[in-house]
Formats: sequence, C-alpha cells, structure tokens
Amino acid sequence: MEIIPVTSSRIAIPHSNNLKVLDIQEAEVIQTIKPAIQTTPFIEANTKDVSLSCLQEDCIIPVFAKDNEKTIAHQEFIEVTNDCVNSVFSQHQVETPEIRVSHQIKGRTPDAIHKSAKDLLDFEKTQYFERMAFIIRIPSITHNVNGNQLSLMIGGVRAYNRENLYSKKSFEKFQVFIGFQNMVWNV
Repeated sequence: MEIIPVTSSRIAIPHSNNLKVLDIQEAEVIQTIKPAIQTTPFIEANTKDVSLSCLQEDCIIPVFAKDNEKTIAHQEFIEVTNDCVNSVFSQHQVETPEIRVSHQIKGRTPDAIHKSAKDLLDFEKTQYFERMAFIIRIPSITHNVNGNQLSLMIGGVRAYNRENLYSKKSFEKFQVFIGFQNMVWNV
C-alpha cells in the first residue's frame, strides 16, 4: 500500500502531569498492493491444505483387515465436530474448517492390479491420508492476552497409524481441543 501525506497538524494532550505533543498526519491511499505476507496455516510442518470435498470425493476410507469394517473417516469426524460447534455456539459466527493432511497412502483399484504405476489412469488410482488435523475458528468469541486479540478455536486430530488396521474393529482414537491460538513471530 502506498500512502501520500495530505495534511499535517500538532495536538497537545494531557499525559500524567505533563502535556504530550503528537504530530498527526492525514494521508491518502493511492494504490493498494497485495500484502507480501499471507495468512499462515494453523500448522505447517509436512502438511498440505485440503478441502472437505477433497476428503469426501477423492479419498477412500480404510477398513479393519480382519472383519472389513470401515473406520470412521476423516470427513465424518470433521462433519460431526462442525455440527456440534454450530449447535453449541449457534449465536456466534463460525468459520468453515481449515483442514491439513499428511502421509498420503496411495493405492489402486482391483482392475488395475497388473498395470505398472506409470500406466495407471486417474480413475484407477486411490488415496487416503494417514494423518489429518483441522480447526474451526469462532471469531466472534475473543480474548485479550498480553495485548493480542485472540479468537476461540476448536479442532481435532486423527491419525490412522494409531489404529491397528490389521485386526478387528476396536475403539478408535481421536484428539479434540478448544482454546485460543497465539502465533509468535520471529522478527
């Protein structure tokens, strides 16, 4: 953003037992440039951003090998949590979930079992992500911590590697959290 000063004035305001003089300049914005720093994801590391529709449409759901029972899919976990958040905080503004995934597991359809990897067509490839984390921000609930205005966030983490998918279906593990995120920047 480029700012050009238009007018300048001085004002004296009481400060403790003295007067403090402030220089005030009115300015006009003449050109807006896209900021160089974009909003950073809530977690980076080796993760990538995906949409809920990507999880619903492009990913298969793993099963427990011994009894072929399906696991609770990442998108089901996110949808149930989102429904709960919208129900509990119905009077507040709730943003759409931000989803990060890692550890892509690739596969193929049974009819492509004898093809080499380079010959696979898109519809013959399958995938799912072993690990997933998401947050749902509630910007209308804020808290001030050391001068930083923070908004409430609720999220969850799911990792298929914590499940024994080679056995029968058992209790599945999820992590859920709620709190205020305070980002720390190195300057």
